[in-house]
Amino acid sequence: MREFRALWAAELLSVAGDQLARVGLAVLVYRHTNSAGWTALTYALTFLPALLGGVLLSPLADRFPRRELMIGSDLARAVIAGGMALPGLPLPVLLPLVFLLTLGGAPFKAAQQALLPTILEGDRYVTGLSLRTVSNQFAQVAGFLGGGALLVVLDPHVALGLNAVTFVVAAVVVATRVRHRPVPSAPQSHPRDTGTVRMLWADRRLRALVALSWTVGIFTIPEGLAAPYADTLGAAAIGVGLLMAADPAGSIVGAWLVPRLPQDRRAEMTSWLAVASGVPLVLCFFQPPLVVVVLLWAISGACATAYLILAQAAFVVGVPDHRRGAAAGLAGAGVLSSQGVAVLAAGVLADATDPVLAVATGGVAGVALTGLSGVSWLRARSRRELSPERTGGREPDDAEKHGELTSPCSSSKAPPPADGDDESDVKASDQAIGQSTEITSPCSSSFAPPPAGTAAEHGNGAADQVVFARSAQPASLSTGERSRAPWRWALWDEPARVLALILFVEAAAIGVTAFLAGHSVVDRNAMVTLGIIVFLGVTMGELSRHVERVRRRFNDTPHVNLTSVWTFSAALVLPPVLTPVVICLLYIHLFWRSWYRVRGVRPYRLVFTASTVVLSAHTAWTIRHLFAPESLGAWDQPLVVVAVAVAVVAYSCVNSGLVACAITLHEKRLDIRRALGTGKENALEYGTLGLGAITGLLISFNPLWAVMIVPALLVLHRSVLMRQLEEAASTDQKTGLANATSWTNLATAEIQRAARDESQVGVLMVDLDHFKAVNDAHGHLVGDQVLQAVADVLAASARRYDVVGRWGGEEFVVLCPEVTSEALRAIAERMCERVRELRVPTEGGAVIDGLSVSIGIALYPEFGPELQDVLLAADDALFVAKDSGRNQVQSIVAAIGDLNGH
Repeated sequence: MREFRALWAAELLSVAGDQLARVGLAVLVYRHTNSAGWTALTYALTFLPALLGGVLLSPLADRFPRRELMIGSDLARAVIAGGMALPGLPLPVLLPLVFLLTLGGAPFKAAQQALLPTILEGDRYVTGLSLRTVSNQFAQVAGFLGGGALLVVLDPHVALGLNAVTFVVAAVVVATRVRHRPVPSAPQSHPRDTGTVRMLWADRRLRALVALSWTVGIFTIPEGLAAPYADTLGAAAIGVGLLMAADPAGSIVGAWLVPRLPQDRRAEMTSWLAVASGVPLVLCFFQPPLVVVVLLWAISGACATAYLILAQAAFVVGVPDHRRGAAAGLAGAGVLSSQGVAVLAAGVLADATDPVLAVATGGVAGVALTGLSGVSWLRARSRRELSPERTGGREPDDAEKHGELTSPCSSSKAPPPADGDDESDVKASDQAIGQSTEITSPCSSSFAPPPAGTAAEHGNGAADQVVFARSAQPASLSTGERSRAPWRWALWDEPARVLALILFVEAAAIGVTAFLAGHSVVDRNAMVTLGIIVFLGVTMGELSRHVERVRRRFNDTPHVNLTSVWTFSAALVLPPVLTPVVICLLYIHLFWRSWYRVRGVRPYRLVFTASTVVLSAHTAWTIRHLFAPESLGAWDQPLVVVAVAVAVVAYSCVNSGLVACAITLHEKRLDIRRALGTGKENALEYGTLGLGAITGLLISFNPLWAVMIVPALLVLHRSVLMRQLEEAASTDQKTGLANATSWTNLATAEIQRAARDESQVGVLMVDLDHFKAVNDAHGHLVGDQVLQAVADVLAASARRYDVVGRWGGEEFVVLCPEVTSEALRAIAERMCERVRELRVPTEGGAVIDGLSVSIGIALYPEFGPELQDVLLAADDALFVAKDSGRNQVQSIVAAIGDLNGH
C-alpha cells in the first residue's frame, strides 16, 4: 500500500533523525558547558514539549488537511533543525530551538495517527500499528548507535544538519506518495458538536481505553529503576544494560505477537494482556536472580506493548474522524505524562524503601488499575453491541447504551440491574419484595429520605457516606444530569451550617494526617501490609458489590458497609500516614463499583464520609499507641486488649458523632433514629469493628492471615442483605407495622400452634373513623402522619408479644395469642381510649385531634378452625361497631350451625 509505505518511511526518518540529533545535542552542549545538568536539561527538552504539543497543537489535525499539515510540520522542523546546526550558536538560543523542534512534532504525529485509519482499514490497521512499533524500536537503536558512530568522525553540527535533511526527505515522501484529503467535517446528525475532552468523557468505551493507555506508564517503572535495582542484586554494569534492554526487547516481541492474535478475541485479549503486564512485576517481590528478572521484565514489556497497540487501535477507530487528531494527541500526551509520573513516584518509593519493593508495588498498582479499566472497557463494549434481539426487538435506548439506571421512582417492583448487575444477584431482592407493590417502590418512605428526613450512612463501618436530607432545590439529590462545573456542584446547595461542617471535617482530616505524617516511619513491612490490606479490601468489595448495591438502595437509616474491617485494622497496624491511603482507595472503589448512579450518592458526600473515617482512624491509632505504646505492644498484654476496646468505642463515637451532627444541623432537630440509626445497624457496626480488631491481630502475626477473614465477611454481608430484604418484604412502608402478607403468615402459624396446644387466639379488626375527612381537609401528607401516629398508639397499647399490622387503607389488624375474651376486650378498649386522647401536630402548626377507631373482636376457636373464619367474624363485628355509632368495641355471637359446619 503506497500511502502506508510513505507514512511509515516518513516516520522512520523522523525517529532516526531525532535520535541522531539527541546524541549530537548531548555532545555539543557538554562540550560548551562541561555540565551534566545543562546536558540533562537539553535532553529533557527533547521530550517534555511533546506533552504540551499533544494538548495544544494536536487539534490542528482536525482543522487543516492532514497531509498538508504533516508536510508543513516537517518543513518547519527542518528549518529549526537547520538553524540549530549553525556553528557558534549560543546556548540561550539553542535551547529554545530545541523546545520548538520538539513542539513541532505534535501536529505531525496527530495528523499521521488520524490519517492511518483512513488508509488502513480493518485488521490492516492493527498490523500497521504493530509494524510501526517494531520499526520504531529499531529506528531508535539505529539512531543512537549511528549517531554515536558518526560523531566519532563528524562534528555535532553536522549531525544536526543531517537531522534537518531527514525532515526534508520525509516531507517530500509524504507530498509525493500520499494523496490530498479534505478536512473531515462533523456529520449532520451531530450539529451541536461538543469538545474533544467532553466527547471522550461521555463515551464509556473511549474513556476506558484512554484509562488503559495511560496506565501503561506504570510498566515503564522497571526501566527507570534499572540501575538501583541492579545494585540491590549485586550486578555489575552489564546487569544494568540487560535490565534496560529487557523492556524494549519485550516490546518488539509484543508488537510482533499482536497481528497473530485471533481477530474476534482481540477486544477481550486487550484486558487480559493489560492485567498480565503487571503480574511479572509483582513476582519481583520474591527477589529472583538477575536472569529471571530480565525475563520477567521482558514478558511485562511484551504484554504492555501488545495491549497498548490494541487499545490505541480501538481508540482511534472509535473516535469520529473529525475529532481523531485532537483525541489521538490528547491520548498520546497522557501516555507520556503517565510514564514520567509513574517513574517519579516509583523513585520516591524506592528511596523510602528499596527498588525491589517499588517495582513490585508498581506491578500491584498496574494489575489493579488495568483490571478495573479493562472490565469497564469490556462492559462498555458489550453495551454498545446490544442487539435488537436482546432488547425485545427494539433498538436499545440511551440508558441501556450507557448503562444508566432507570428512574428509582419507576413503576417496576424492584430496581433494575445496573452497571452490570446480574439478574441472579438481585433475584432474592425481587422475590422478597415482590409481594407488596407498596413496599417495593424505592421512592417509598421506608427506603428513600422523605422531604424532611435524612438517610445517612455510617461507614466504619459507620459513615460510608452521608446522604443528607432532600433539599428544597431538587438538584441536590438529582441523579439525572450531573453538574460538572465546580460552581454548579450539589455541594453548594447544602445549608451554610452543613457546608461549614463538611469543609471543617475535611480540612481537619487533611491537617491531622499531615501532622501525623511527620511522626510516621514507613518501612518495607508497612508497605507490604498496606498492599495486602488494600488488595483484600478491594477484593472483598468486588465479590460483594452486587449485594452492597442492593443494600444501599434499600436503606434510609445510617448504612453500615463493612469497610471498617479493613480501615480499623489499618489504624491498628499501619503508620498513621498510610491509613488514609487505605480509606481513600477503598471508598473510591466502593463508589465506582457499587454506588455509582445509585440514588442519592454524591461525590462530595463520599469525600465527607471518607474524612470522618480518617478522623476516626486517627483517633483509634492515638488511643492504641497512648495506652499501649510499641514497647508494650504485644497483643497478649491486657493493656493492649483494653486499649483496642477503647479504640473501638472511640472510632465509632467520632464517626457516628460527626454523621449525626451533619444530619441534625441539616434538619434543625435531633431525631435519634435518623442520626444514629437503629439498634440493629449499630450492633452490626460494632460487630464489624470487632472483626477489624481481629483482623489487626491476624496481621500482627502475618499479614497473609487476614485472608481468613474474607469468607466470614462474605457470609455476613449476604446475611445482612437477607435481613434487610426480609424486613422490607414484611413491613408496611407508611407505618412500620407488619404488612398484610406477613401478618397473615404469622397469624396462620399462630392458629396452627394454638390448635396443637388447645389455646385461644384473638383477632382485632381496627378501622380509623372518618379518615377521608382528614385527607380532604388537610391533604394526604397529613393523613399519612395521622396513620403513623395511630399505628404507634396501637402498637404501644398492645401487649409485647401481640402482632399489629396494617390491613390496608385506614384499617389495621391485631393478633393476640393466648388470650381470653375478657383480656381481648380490655386490649381493644385500651386502644380506643388512647386513640381518643391522641393529638397529632402538623408541620403547618395545626393539631389533629378528635380521632377515634371502631374495633371488631373475634376469638379462635370460637368462630371456626381457620384464620379466615376468625377474620370474617372480626370483620362482621367491626361493621356492627360502625353501624352502632363508631368509636367503640363490638363482638358477635357465633351460631351453633356454623360451628357444626351446616
